[in-house]
Amino acid sequence: MPEQEAASSVEKGPKPDFRVVQTEYNLKAGKTLYKDVGAMWKNTSKAGNEFYTMKIGKLKLLVFPNDRQ
Repeated sequence: MPEQEAASSVEKGPKPDFRVVQTEYNLKAGKTLYKDVGAMWKNTSKAGNEFYTMKIGKLKLLVFPNDRQ
């Protein structure tokens, strides 16, 4: 039954808008592989501004467009 407990504790939510990957070179295969390390979701603030939330492991970042001059 521990397998069922682990599966039920996994959070389910909206599908991410972007995947965050890290390159990893595999010597046996002789090529670069892309390992999933996180994801990004598009959000809208209460004021109507759009931004992204990026999660990589336990790290959570907010991402804003660079509109300022």
